[in-house]
Amino acid sequence: MSNRQQRRASLAFERRGLKGDWGLWRITDLPDGIPGGNGWCRQVKRAQANNLYVVLIRPFVDEQGNEVIHLAIRTASNLEPPWRDMQRIKNEICGEESTAVQVMPPAAELVDEADMYHMWVLSDRLPFTLAYRRAA
Repeated sequence: MSNRQQRRASLAFERRGLKGDWGLWRITDLPDGIPGGNGWCRQVKRAQANNLYVVLIRPFVDEQGNEVIHLAIRTASNLEPPWRDMQRIKNEICGEESTAVQVMPPAAELVDEADMYHMWVLSDRLPFTLAYRRAA
């Protein structure tokens, strides 16, 4: 299959996925990280892919000793995932009751080498929420 045919097949999968038909997650364990990867890519322990998204999963422990899961997400055409899809990815991979954040870093910490979208799934809830809570 030529690169052009592969690209067309990927885009056909993506069009179906955009309608909500993601298909099943295919899981690849990566105990030694992404082959040939460097930096945080060597810490990726699993990749999950379906008809629309590929998600790299990197668990780590932060400076305070909390468990965090970094999800790096992309599509074949570098589509920016809508919020509802990011929520669904978080729910399906880490659970509906988990809390995740996306970060807009300071300019000095910006890494913009690929069209990937990132979220960090926290072991704890945030001290704020959109849900109404009665003041103490």
